[in-house]
Amino acid sequence: MEPVENVPRLTSLRPLECLAGVGEMGAVIRAIDWAQTPIGPVASWSPSLRMMVSFLLANRFPLLLWWGPQFCQLYNDPYRPVLGTKHPQSMGQPASQCWPEIWHIIGPLIETPYHGGPATWMEDLALEINRHRFAEETHFTVAYSPVPDDTVPSRIGGVLATVHEISDKVVGERRVEVLKDLGARSSEAKTAEEACAIAAETLAQHPKDMPFALLYLLDADGQRARFAGAAGVH
Repeated sequence: MEPVENVPRLTSLRPLECLAGVGEMGAVIRAIDWAQTPIGPVASWSPSLRMMVSFLLANRFPLLLWWGPQFCQLYNDPYRPVLGTKHPQSMGQPASQCWPEIWHIIGPLIETPYHGGPATWMEDLALEINRHRFAEETHFTVAYSPVPDDTVPSRIGGVLATVHEISDKVVGERRVEVLKDLGARSSEAKTAEEACAIAAETLAQHPKDMPFALLYLLDADGQRARFAGAAGVH
């Protein structure tokens, strides 16, 4: 994570100073009536929460803060793309309402540090999320860490999520493997029909990237096609 400069000291940060951050999310946070959210008006926020909001807005790494027992969400500009069309209603929203499709996975990962357990770390967290109005395969490296707050009985006010999306990397590497497998077996074919059969067999072993395939061979004149193989179709 990048070092952050000019973040006000916890003891000197007055209630409204935590909303002084620049960027789109700074403006969004200032525009929200926080009295209508689970964490209440800004004037009632604890020094710890004020400091964390200022920290979020000053940081250039994707950060998300879940605060209070309902895990009310606050996040910065670099995290914004992760949400897709869930933003802007996601700001100030309880996490379970924002992420119902994956709450059974991330809920326990958040609850653990919030209730005094160790911080959560996963190098490749695979999630199928609905951020652009369709189910999408995504992958993240995440760290969920407890945030101390002396004003609550548990002494833990929320959970800070440090998030790095690696979807393009994971999917890209997997698709390269498909091409390598196809190339490795291509020399086995003696005829076009055998090449199609080998290709279909190879593609069937990679259903995530090739859910189904239908292979046809054209006649010499290019006017007719005949079925030559299939993968993922029963």
